[in-house]
Amino acid sequence: MLPRRFLTALALVLGIAVGAQPAQAQSVLSRVLDADTGQPIPGALAYLLDGRGETVRSILTDQIGRAMFLGVGEGAYRIRVEMIGRATTDTAPFEVGSETTEQVEIRLPSSAIVLAGIEVSADERCRIRPEEGLAISQVWDEARKALEAASYTDRSDVYRYSTELYERDLDRDARLVLRETSSTRQAFLRVPFESRPADDLVDRGFVQTDDDGGTSYFAPDASVLLSGAFLDSHCFRLEEGDDESDGLIGVAFEPVSGRDRSIADIAGTLWLDRETAELRWLSYRYVNILPGVATDLIGGRVEFRRMPDGTWIVPEWWIRMPRLVQEREPTGQSRYRIGGYQQSGGRVLEVRNTGGASFMRGETGTIEGFVQDSLGVLPMAGVRVGIVGSNQLVFTDEEGRFRITGLTDGVYRVRFVEARNEALGLGPEPIEREVSRGEVTSVFYRMPPLSDLLFEMCRSEAPPEGTAVLTGRVLQGPAGAPVPNATVSVRWEDFRMDPRGTPGRQITGADVSGIGTTTDAEGLYRICAVPEGRLLRASVTIGERELPEDTLRIPEFSGAALHDFELSP
Repeated sequence: MLPRRFLTALALVLGIAVGAQPAQAQSVLSRVLDADTGQPIPGALAYLLDGRGETVRSILTDQIGRAMFLGVGEGAYRIRVEMIGRATTDTAPFEVGSETTEQVEIRLPSSAIVLAGIEVSADERCRIRPEEGLAISQVWDEARKALEAASYTDRSDVYRYSTELYERDLDRDARLVLRETSSTRQAFLRVPFESRPADDLVDRGFVQTDDDGGTSYFAPDASVLLSGAFLDSHCFRLEEGDDESDGLIGVAFEPVSGRDRSIADIAGTLWLDRETAELRWLSYRYVNILPGVATDLIGGRVEFRRMPDGTWIVPEWWIRMPRLVQEREPTGQSRYRIGGYQQSGGRVLEVRNTGGASFMRGETGTIEGFVQDSLGVLPMAGVRVGIVGSNQLVFTDEEGRFRITGLTDGVYRVRFVEARNEALGLGPEPIEREVSRGEVTSVFYRMPPLSDLLFEMCRSEAPPEGTAVLTGRVLQGPAGAPVPNATVSVRWEDFRMDPRGTPGRQITGADVSGIGTTTDAEGLYRICAVPEGRLLRASVTIGERELPEDTLRIPEFSGAALHDFELSP
């Protein structure tokens, strides 16, 4: 197994340069209005540009369309306003004098940019600079606006987030959740991760080996996606949506042809809504990791959501990395295969503004249902219902109902444990259920008969027909303390018959047969292939002391029986 340290870089933080402040500074108050209706437009991203076209400040307009730029030095400026689904608008240049507050009104065209009419050609070539295309430049520009708006939300600390971070172990198909641990935190930051500089990732790769021999996986943040280094080393094209992304249009990217394949890189897609031009999510995968382990399952996803006031947040994100297993071939050479996956991610549980008002509660999945007895007649209360590999655990109520909440998307193994069966070391196999965000998965579970559970315990031994499983515990004293390492023996008589096939055949003798076993640390024993319908003599031996026998008979066709030995002190 390779040593491994996974670093997830999922914060979409876009750095915008801030100009140096002169000794004397003034203010610029802008207001953005709809060009047709004159109504204020909240949530538009306004940039204050200097005479050279460089960004001095950026801010989102408030509920009445205002954007205030404080600490502005004297000189020539203009304001650029961008908004998802609307054309970008620049004001005419204006001068900021000494000890003045400049007021600028911007009329933003109301005609919406709709991506629905853009056709994705099958032979659309992959362009190195997406802004140099025609249709792709329009889609890319809308994706860029969303990335910058989400970045502004992060930098402004306008929200306090309650987030849940989780670590998962997945099977080789990245489908089944084998183990999950989670923790919650509250902070103004959206996610507690940072990305590497774009030049470093482009030159050294998105998967890098550490000094201690571990491996670090990095995800692209907004500054990486918009950097010149990334745009020059990756090409872009439009992509049509599939079943999951129906109604969306994608800007797909991949490493340029001829790029060094020894450098681990990424390929992915930014998905936008065709009608509203809003960015929905970014999905990406790692390429050129190791020969023989290339798979689309190694990658990540970052989702986006627009808030009512026009700000943007990332409500959910994850990154999936392989657990590599090293194998040696007959030739003596080593190769790697994927033994499973580790997925690190998080989701926003709640968003509050600085005043404490709740803006959003994150949607999670739920598993609920009820448990009945083996006949499907009576509800079973007190059954423990849990998620395998997680600390999620509930008990059924008097009506046999249960509910497990707060689940992220995935396939979970749900286990049902009844107290008596658990005491005997018995339990049905978990069932698999798929959970989707915001949805309820229903489960109607019927506990299997005890005989079925006992039969499964001896399935590998292939007990002959007409036999059963005998199990139970050896207990001692008033408190019923388990007795480990006790020998449990069962004996019975096998009768010999007259071999002649006459109606009056007689029993000619009997042989005594028997089976024995030893109790475990909990005092449990299990004996397979015990005959049904026979008189059985069962005894317990502790050390060299054999205790008095018990007699019992296992009914025919029952398949199983329970028998506890209760010993006096």
